[in-house]
Amino acid sequence: MKKFITPLPQLALIHPGMVGKNDLPHLRDGMAAIMMFGIGFAPISALALSLMGIFTLPVATLILVIPSLVIAIGLSFYHPEYGRLMLRAYLMGIIAVACYDCVRIPFTMIGWMDDFIPKIGGMLVEDGNPHALIGYLWRYLGNGGGMGMAFVTAYALLRHRFLMLRLLGGLKTALLFGFFVWACLIITLKISPQGEDLMFVITPSSLLLSLIGHLVFGCTLGCLVNRFRPEEMGK
Repeated sequence: MKKFITPLPQLALIHPGMVGKNDLPHLRDGMAAIMMFGIGFAPISALALSLMGIFTLPVATLILVIPSLVIAIGLSFYHPEYGRLMLRAYLMGIIAVACYDCVRIPFTMIGWMDDFIPKIGGMLVEDGNPHALIGYLWRYLGNGGGMGMAFVTAYALLRHRFLMLRLLGGLKTALLFGFFVWACLIITLKISPQGEDLMFVITPSSLLLSLIGHLVFGCTLGCLVNRFRPEEMGK
């Protein structure tokens, strides 16, 4: 009687434990990083869709933010270490946006730049009036915390897989992330029919000040990330 020898890849499908120790976790971490990055960008994506006139902000919130929150909770139950990582990263984002505002608010107080955050509150309430409290809650609990979570989780889970991330380190990578978010903001305002009316008018001074704020945001994230070893951030 012939003996059939099952190739190792097929055995691995039947018995996941036979996969090399580094293979399966890397696959899970990569998928989780993509999921967390998408979850973190849900609030800012909802705002971008609203600025473009595709959806109102409440509708975009129902379509993107609420499902992302449900997925985040489910992922936390499925893998508690991912949940702890998301929570820590989310808090880092809130700290980073607070540092951003420490730079931005003085400029708004002296009139160099308009405070557009209350306008976001008005977009969410849809009554035509600015709402500072709601706008700042969205900024901190939505945009700031979400983008912080997107960056920190992706960096923590993917750093060991990409040489460029290891070479750049947490601070430089976070600064590039801050620049990327700023560039996306400016492009969104330029291509949106009422982007500058709903947020702020793009001028040389607003460009510079908004760039500085986003770099402060990225720098803060980078400094916070460097205080922890990425492989231990979910523990």
